[in-house]
Amino acid sequence: MGALDDVRIEILEDHQDAAVRAMLVDLALVEQEHYDHPVETLEQLTDRLRPAPHFTGDNHILVARSRDGQALGLCWVVLFDPGTGLEAEIAELYVRPDGRGQGIAHRLMAEAMEVLRQRQDTFACVWTRGDNPAALSAYQAAGFAPTEQTVLTWLPLG
Repeated sequence: MGALDDVRIEILEDHQDAAVRAMLVDLALVEQEHYDHPVETLEQLTDRLRPAPHFTGDNHILVARSRDGQALGLCWVVLFDPGTGLEAEIAELYVRPDGRGQGIAHRLMAEAMEVLRQRQDTFACVWTRGDNPAALSAYQAAGFAPTEQTVLTWLPLG
């Protein structure tokens, strides 16, 4: 490769570009060794990784209700496929204060996990604060665990 001045950055137009797809597969092959999850073969990754210009998703908001229909809590599950396989995020988990301590969050998470299993999601994540033991308990009981990854965020504040 020549000088950096000879390099241009462009938005991918041809989403079937074999060289780009090969780079994504190479990246996934190397990176999967660093994480504690099932290892995929070259063939599996090649079949699964399909960059696309757009992706769609679904919102599933699960609601816990009392016998009389009063909403006690919710779990908002975001489902999407960015071209790397079906993914999910537990966007929100909330139980009203008067419903806490009764296992409602655990029930909501169990149902959310059933949604993910039925869809055969390949990845799911949740964001929470480390000082929220009730949320951590519900997420960990559902099978979530801290990862080796460092998450960096960008917030456009001004």
